[in-house]
Amino acid sequence: VLLLACAEDLECVPGFQQKVFYIEKPFEFTKDKLILNLKFDDCNGNNQLNFEVSNPDFTVELDGNLVALKNVSEAGRALFVHARSEHAEDMAEIFILEANEKRGALKEILKLEGNLGIPRQKRAILTTPILIPESQRPPFPRLVGKVIRSDGTEGAKFRLSGKGVDQDPKGIFRINEMSGDVSVTRTLDREEIANYELEVEVVDMNGKTIDGPVRLDISVIDQNDNRPMFKEGPYIGHVMEGSATGTTVMRVAAFDADDANTDNALLRYNILKQTPTKPSPNMFYIDPEKGDIVTVVSPALLDRETMESPKYELVIEAKDMGGKDVGLTGTATATILIDDKNDHAPEFTKKE
Repeated sequence: VLLLACAEDLECVPGFQQKVFYIEKPFEFTKDKLILNLKFDDCNGNNQLNFEVSNPDFTVELDGNLVALKNVSEAGRALFVHARSEHAEDMAEIFILEANEKRGALKEILKLEGNLGIPRQKRAILTTPILIPESQRPPFPRLVGKVIRSDGTEGAKFRLSGKGVDQDPKGIFRINEMSGDVSVTRTLDREEIANYELEVEVVDMNGKTIDGPVRLDISVIDQNDNRPMFKEGPYIGHVMEGSATGTTVMRVAAFDADDANTDNALLRYNILKQTPTKPSPNMFYIDPEKGDIVTVVSPALLDRETMESPKYELVIEAKDMGGKDVGLTGTATATILIDDKNDHAPEFTKKE
């Protein structure tokens, strides 16, 4: 009972339970084969937990298993995994070492040729790319990465510069001059700036450069924070009465400002409402991917002279996330006019 009570008093620390991993590079990462397991706990049930991997050839499943999406022979020197739930977010790093490299020895890692994908350098500064999700919530400043110096010099300090530091927009990033911790000071918007190229150098007490500068890349990870928008309206289309089933009437297109390479901007179209509903409530169909609107009734029903109205209004919806329930939506109205065809001969009202 005493042991159980002590365990319950332990405070849960949200985030990855282990943040840095070292794995030996295989001949090939095999599709769907487990590489390692990353344990993430937000101390609140992990609701809406989502993982993002810096290399699109890999994914992390909901149970934390890191796997390759296809057979991969070259994955670089490091993978970065960002996890986000309703209540927490964190970053984990997986360093990929050659078979003859000493795992876990920092001094050996710092000597690796290429410095984890960065051009070969004999400098004492090690930087790894930093990934930051856009639309992060306060509090700020927030720790997002770290710069490492392999050999210490008495009184030496880190100095950070570039767009987002001492160039407009100024003050977004800052570095702890002693520890090398890099922080972001406010919410980022990927649609405004997607990438920052900064420089890190080591200076002495007089501000003279001892080492560097070394490039530090910061990428803003896209979040689904933009709704699809129809920018080309109003949409007005025409179709001749009696047209064959499957006749294309018009095309509608929506725009999503999120990253076009992610599901955040993957749109699907749907008809929400048709007015009027006669002679059929489903006179038209929209291609969910292309946005093409076509007729789906028989030519006999597409008869202008028997219709309640030759004008139809469709409420069109565009939903991102590939049309999933969690996607954001935007709507537009498409007006379709049934054009008259010379399909009736004149008739006398009287025979005599």
